[in-house]
Amino acid sequence: MDNMKQKIIIWIMVLLIAVPLAAAIGIRPARTNIAVDDYDENNIKVDGKLWVVNNDHREFTVDIYVDGEMAEFVKLKTDEKKWTFRPEDEANGVEFEVKFEKEDVPPGGASANIVIEERFEDSSPNTVSSKLVLKHKINVIGPYPDLYLEGTLNFHENGDEIELVAEVKNLGKQDIKKVQTIFYVNDKEQKQHELETEAASLKTKETTLLATTIEKDNFNEAGQYEVSAITKYDDQVLELYKTLLIGKPEVDITYFDKYLTAYKVNQYTLDLLNRWNQQIRNVYVDVEVIKDGNKVDSFRTRSVDIEAEMMQRVSDYLDAKDKGPGRYTFEMTVHFWSLVRMDEKRFTFHTDLVTEEDAKKFNLAAPTLTGAAVSAGSTFSTVAPWLLVGILLGIIGFYVAWRYLNRNKYEEGDKPF
Repeated sequence: MDNMKQKIIIWIMVLLIAVPLAAAIGIRPARTNIAVDDYDENNIKVDGKLWVVNNDHREFTVDIYVDGEMAEFVKLKTDEKKWTFRPEDEANGVEFEVKFEKEDVPPGGASANIVIEERFEDSSPNTVSSKLVLKHKINVIGPYPDLYLEGTLNFHENGDEIELVAEVKNLGKQDIKKVQTIFYVNDKEQKQHELETEAASLKTKETTLLATTIEKDNFNEAGQYEVSAITKYDDQVLELYKTLLIGKPEVDITYFDKYLTAYKVNQYTLDLLNRWNQQIRNVYVDVEVIKDGNKVDSFRTRSVDIEAEMMQRVSDYLDAKDKGPGRYTFEMTVHFWSLVRMDEKRFTFHTDLVTEEDAKKFNLAAPTLTGAAVSAGSTFSTVAPWLLVGILLGIIGFYVAWRYLNRNKYEEGDKPF
């Protein structure tokens, strides 16, 4: 908690420092736009200039460099990549050149940034400071071909159905006579569904929604499913992919020991059930032990990864050498990595600490299982020894009965010649 408070205070100080810095240094203009379609020639060359303004008339030093996907086509017309401003310097200009061929620009365009980054020559590790970074953005707007489609996927729950929607926009130079989307998605049984939308026409610069539906019963209550959408338009194809999320990851505690022995170290058993259809990583449990309304102990289990829709058993030891018989409440918080962050879920279990004599009655030498905690593997391991005994007894019984039914044959065979 103290570390968190210190971090909050530091960030507040950084923000307080950054606000006046943003006003102290400026850059203009903020961007340069270059539209490829405005040029007839294939080789394009554009000269530009930006100004770094010392609004607060203070002394500072900046580094100047270029980044972004079009950075290789931008050249700074200065040999100095480090500038120092004095209080009397109001502004300094940065000249640059953008040079490229039309085929260097992807459809829709690309960009580069001329970065003005403040430099700290000497800074103590114990000093709180804020570095200002300003960017002049160069947008190169690329040409679109005759046929060009952009799209996004969206999903909407509508009662018992899920609507699959492809939003497509015609950015090409020609109208599209026919556009249609086919969605592909596997259900909870890994059976593939192929869902087709109605066909439509699409004029240039227009946007349309291509939609279809699928029954929600095809999926589990919680899980993630990969959806692919193939949109065909005239003789072209656009492929889009997105994950359909239903519910959110859930981890439940299905079992904890009902009885433990007082005044000794106990092995406890905890069963964690992953209700999500994908592996959930880094699952652990924080436990608080409460008696008569007072917290008497706390501990954390080891971290485990649980496969999709599987149960993971966690066994460890609880030191109860200082705890007498009685009813104890175990407040448990399950922590697990959700889709984008750590999530948690709370559970409460009541456990009796009993005497050594009662422990023998309850047969607590090994962890006790309940129906909720028995998986297919543990059920087989419990039944297997008795199954083998039954098979052996069956073989012996069959042999004895067979000898009895054929006793005359064996008795005759025992007579002397």
